[in-house]
Amino acid sequence: MGFDRPFDRISWQTEGTSSRRGFTLIEVAIVMIILGLLLGLGAELLPMLVKQSKLKDNRMLVKEARTAIIGYAHATGRLPYASANVNGSQTAGRLSGYLPWATLGITGRDPYSTTLYYAIDSHLANTTSVAQFKQRLGDLISGTLSPDLFCDGTTIRAAFIVVSAGENLRANTPNDDNNNGRIDVNDNNRFASPSSVITATYDDILEAVSLTYLYGLIP
Repeated sequence: MGFDRPFDRISWQTEGTSSRRGFTLIEVAIVMIILGLLLGLGAELLPMLVKQSKLKDNRMLVKEARTAIIGYAHATGRLPYASANVNGSQTAGRLSGYLPWATLGITGRDPYSTTLYYAIDSHLANTTSVAQFKQRLGDLISGTLSPDLFCDGTTIRAAFIVVSAGENLRANTPNDDNNNGRIDVNDNNRFASPSSVITATYDDILEAVSLTYLYGLIP
């Protein structure tokens, strides 16, 4: 009788250990199904997350370019000219083309490796002082001078615009008028609204600074 209890205890422990050993085939199958679902969802979500991240970075980059141009106007009393090519140096007399990113000291390429575009009102690049620049803005606002750069039809009288061609790597209508995929001197200086919704045929990111807004920023 004295030996029964230890053997009973060993037998119970062995049986308990055996009952907790491994997973059943059903449990393994359930785990595999869950893993498969998670991997499938990840494969679908990853491209979407990358796309959204690039779009967010692109909007931020265009806004940073806008801020840099305003800073340039404060410092020099005029807007920089556009660049004739992607090297980022402004080209004297050029009113639309590539962003003069090197002149501004900023990054000029968007997350899709395309150089940003830029256009200005013709009256705002040849002033020689901050005071004259502000006076020119006032003349454009009052109608003493006729503005020649617009967004959203003629709703927004713009001092300048900055545009990224977006994921499709082409400037879209109405920003591009001659269907060459870029913004240049052959376009008509009529641009989309900054609040335009991205669609299958329009994915440009556009920032515009109106004459009145810029006038209020200049001391």
